[in-house]
Amino acid sequence: MKSNLVIAGTNDVSNEIAKSIANSLSADICNPIYKTFPDGESYVRIPCNIKGNRAIVVQSLIYPQDKSIIETILLGDAIKELGAEDQVLVSPYLAYSRQDRVFLEGEPISIRSVLNMFKEYYNMLFTIEIHKEESLKYFGKLSINIRPYTYMAEKIGFKNKNVAVLSPDAGAIDRAKSLSSYLNCDYDYFIKSRDRVTGEITMQPKELDVRGRDIIIIDDIISTGGTILKASQILKSQGAGKIYVMVSHAILLNNAEEKLISSGIEKIYAANTLPKKDKVYYIDVGPLIANNLAAYLN
Repeated sequence: MKSNLVIAGTNDVSNEIAKSIANSLSADICNPIYKTFPDGESYVRIPCNIKGNRAIVVQSLIYPQDKSIIETILLGDAIKELGAEDQVLVSPYLAYSRQDRVFLEGEPISIRSVLNMFKEYYNMLFTIEIHKEESLKYFGKLSINIRPYTYMAEKIGFKNKNVAVLSPDAGAIDRAKSLSSYLNCDYDYFIKSRDRVTGEITMQPKELDVRGRDIIIIDDIISTGGTILKASQILKSQGAGKIYVMVSHAILLNNAEEKLISSGIEKIYAANTLPKKDKVYYIDVGPLIANNLAAYLN
């Protein structure tokens, strides 16, 4: 019977999740040797016996994303060279996933480019909430998109509280619907409109009356936080109670978390897929990933 060996990635985020997965699976963990050459090239070496076993590489594609991608490829090449029976990639945050189609003529489909590289070295892929799940078709092999929201809500303790769930737009309504089903509460999404004279953009829930209600705004990625900031201001003006943000990937550029908290948001909850920010509450998704690995790999 094949045994699982978890290969920790080349950054602190990946190391934390790798340890959590290994503990949950009661699997051994291997820490690669890695460095950067003076000219900027990456070096990795896996000092562990993998031959005939399943190697689970855990690598979140954090900044600098290009370096993370190259090191993911090098780790994949190394485990194949060592004779791993299965080559599994766990990439909690898949960079380049927002460029999932051609917006302007001449552009690449960036996530296709990344997944085409990965499929040369791995035969399974697990990720946390890719921007568009259908993008995983470019991997062409077993690929699992793990939605963390109900798991996060359970860990936070939102169950049985008087809340409603809102997504920032109609495109993310299925996330809100899924979480509201678990919480047994109402859900809705924001609609945007632009004043034809001033050009000002306004947002409001499509139908939900938020007065006196606590609100969970749910999304896959927060980058600059501009949309969430606008949404929280509108909710407050409409008499909402406490406002919480739940997100899979908290990029939060330029102190965005400070601006969000200052706007009246009670707490920001995020999966631990990216480097941590001081004012964000993180939920370890390692056990959730381990459960999905166990379901598909046993």
